[in-house]
Amino acid sequence: MASPLPSALIGAGAAALAPDAHGGVAFGAAAVAAHLPPCGIALGALHEVGALHEVGALHEVGALHEVGALHEVGGGEASGVLAAAFVAVLLGRLLGRPGEARPAVWIARIGDLHPPGLLTYGLDPGRLLLVRGGDDAATLAAAEAALRTGGAAAVVAETATLTRLAARRLHLACRSRGSTGLVLRRAATAASEGNAAATRWQLGPAPSDTDATRQPGPPRWRVALTQARGGRPGAWLMEWQAGENDAPHALRVVAELADLAGGAPRRQHA
Repeated sequence: MASPLPSALIGAGAAALAPDAHGGVAFGAAAVAAHLPPCGIALGALHEVGALHEVGALHEVGALHEVGALHEVGGGEASGVLAAAFVAVLLGRLLGRPGEARPAVWIARIGDLHPPGLLTYGLDPGRLLLVRGGDDAATLAAAEAALRTGGAAAVVAETATLTRLAARRLHLACRSRGSTGLVLRRAATAASEGNAAATRWQLGPAPSDTDATRQPGPPRWRVALTQARGGRPGAWLMEWQAGENDAPHALRVVAELADLAGGAPRRQHA
């Protein structure tokens, strides 16, 4: 018998958006927005985040996790942490929409999220329900059930595998009640088969720039958009800028990359 869902999800489900009124949320960087559909990051849809091959050093990313060691082609621990950080950024924007009072749900086998680290990426941990999942099948089933209640603004499922059928089920669950699904794949995997995800992202670390005193600057990420329904693929070198004095957190595009593996910059952005 399935475990009962948290009462917070059941109660909030009645206020879920109609399937034809989901809309989207802006990504924030114009260079990336140009590769997305007009609505931006689609609400009531499935999105997949995974890891790129790990190259270079990683700076200031361990804040997301209690274990400070150091989101689909290869990938190392650093890339997996960055994928999780990117999911946190997306959740922060989803939950920050005007009028959005529902929580988010994060389902994972290992509970390694660190609340102060989530704040660093613009996500209020007080609005996050953490669920300890079982194997991949159990995690995906729990995510589907949570999405079908409509009681969560977004549901994150950490899994190593995502079949075409599983992705289709999650996609339909998202559309049914307007919740947004995020599949996080931290571990190294083979390139996944095409599926129903509205977008697929891959993250990897990049060396930080140095300031005049040769100290490391803000952390930099290689971000690849490998699938975008209604948009087009792209890849960028981005710099994470934490907000100060209540200013918003932001991912700033430093350069457009020539290929999805994080090759040489093609052009610089201000």
